[in-house]
Amino acid sequence: MTAESISARARPKISPRARLQTDKVTGKPVLLYPEGVLILNPTGHAIVSLCTGELTVEEIVAQLAARYRVSSEEISPQVTEYLNRLLARNLLEGHEPADQCDLSAPADR
Repeated sequence: MTAESISARARPKISPRARLQTDKVTGKPVLLYPEGVLILNPTGHAIVSLCTGELTVEEIVAQLAARYRVSSEEISPQVTEYLNRLLARNLLEGHEPADQCDLSAPADR
């Protein structure tokens, strides 16, 4: 697990330093960023495509669960871990809505 973990209420969005596109040679979806490229498998592409800043992690999990016909409980850990790995690489921003964040609270509370 990464040092920073994304909240179920967060609305993940692809970092401004990264760009989702299709590789011109292979036709596969890729996430481009200054230090390199991340080739996405179909599941990774499905997850990253939903990271628009509009949906919460819970909503992303629910949409993927419906798409792949599995329970949200079954895929939630894998989706969250994937998002955490993107967050750790600075390829994702995981902001919570302002009304749900307590910026004045101490971190060790």
